[in-house]
Amino acid sequence: MENQKVIFTIFGGTGNLTYYKLMPAFYQLFLGGRLLNDMTIIVLGRKDKDTSMYREEVKDVLMKKVSNFNESVFVAFSAMLQYYQMNFEKAEDYTEFNTYMQSQNCPNRIFYLATAPTFFPLISEQLRDKKLLDVKGYVRAVFEKPFGYDLESAEKINDIISDIFGEDYIYRIDHYLGKEMIQNINTVRFSNQIFSAVWNKDSIDNVQITVKEKDGVKDRGGYYDQAGALRDMVQNHLIQILALVAMEPPKRLDNQSIKEEKVKVIQNLNVQMDLESHNGLIFGQYEGYREEVKVDPNSNTETFVAMKCFVNRPRWEGVPFYLRTGKALDGGEAKIVIEFRVDGFDTPSNTERIPNLLVIKIQPDEGVYLRINTKEPRSESNLMSVNLSYCQSCDIFYKSPDAYERLLLDIINGDTAMFTGWEEVKSAWELISEVIDKCPTKSPYLDTYPKGSDGPMSAHNMLKMDGRHWWRLDDLNNDFD
Repeated sequence: MENQKVIFTIFGGTGNLTYYKLMPAFYQLFLGGRLLNDMTIIVLGRKDKDTSMYREEVKDVLMKKVSNFNESVFVAFSAMLQYYQMNFEKAEDYTEFNTYMQSQNCPNRIFYLATAPTFFPLISEQLRDKKLLDVKGYVRAVFEKPFGYDLESAEKINDIISDIFGEDYIYRIDHYLGKEMIQNINTVRFSNQIFSAVWNKDSIDNVQITVKEKDGVKDRGGYYDQAGALRDMVQNHLIQILALVAMEPPKRLDNQSIKEEKVKVIQNLNVQMDLESHNGLIFGQYEGYREEVKVDPNSNTETFVAMKCFVNRPRWEGVPFYLRTGKALDGGEAKIVIEFRVDGFDTPSNTERIPNLLVIKIQPDEGVYLRINTKEPRSESNLMSVNLSYCQSCDIFYKSPDAYERLLLDIINGDTAMFTGWEEVKSAWELISEVIDKCPTKSPYLDTYPKGSDGPMSAHNMLKMDGRHWWRLDDLNNDFD
């Protein structure tokens, strides 16, 4: 950790992300002794309030949000917090803010933009023009997702911010990359010979990546109706997970080498885009979505996506990668399922061939599940499956750090490994833009599904046509749903 004083400034300091994600993460880092003692956190907002009022608001959130809240710890933590009222759309406010920042006498600055992406260029340019980047130490800039609305807007944003900050000092947040088991993918792959030797088309039948959300759009209808599941989830979270699973072993385990290999995967992704056949791309919308607050009553925005894609590289030739994500489903979970081929010696005619499975459980439980075959007791040769399971989050003495805890600490330490590089963002937008361009009219193929269901039946039929099925964690002991 760099033992230097730093000011961590948050644009959008009164938004839900800051209150419910960033502040709990900062509190836990402070509680664990992992924050710089002389760090200052300045939150910017338009609302008329002072620092003491803001600290009380944060306290109220933490008391409800964190199970290990401690009054005396919070008093010490809150001393780091300052509230500064300003309208970041007004150029003149930055001049006064620069004076305020200079009074802090701090050589290092981090600017976290927890705002809509349309404000990224404006804020960045004002920080430059009003001399807020002129410091003796380092300047880092953090940008929340979504990074643009499409390829064109993402490129415009990047041209501006890269010119102002430089790629090495830009942190594009995808909080999924901070999750414990996402960070564990490379360890599982490259530190276990039993997996690294069979991580290819000869041994793997298919890969399934599922991210389910139990809730609907809640109060995010205005944003979500312009984005949809394809832009909101697939473009970043699911493609990033796929890239980690499918990338070639990097020459070195350094940030740049890993990012280069991920880009190669994304650039070689091919999505089956025949909406009419329902054989490669499914769009769904939950019943009642059009009645949500700030949602167009005639909206054709998808709240569910399932797709089949292939990585056009020798390692993965012919292996389908199935992705699905959606809102208002039958639970919240995220997992990666690696289904291995069942090629091997012949089994008795009365014995079903059971595939081996490797499951990386991301949330709510965190861990690794492996299903292997053995002989059924008291039989001559019948097969049965047995489960080898490691549940990291089940250990009552272990509390997995929140994704934002990890990412905030990486920002402070200057580690860019778990942040998305521009080439990754660009390649993902190129892929999603191709899907959008080829499927401009989703309405005839938008399958509705009940809230609390497993999504539209067409998503199950897509795999059924391939002779496969989606694996459910609850049903793995009973083979499949």
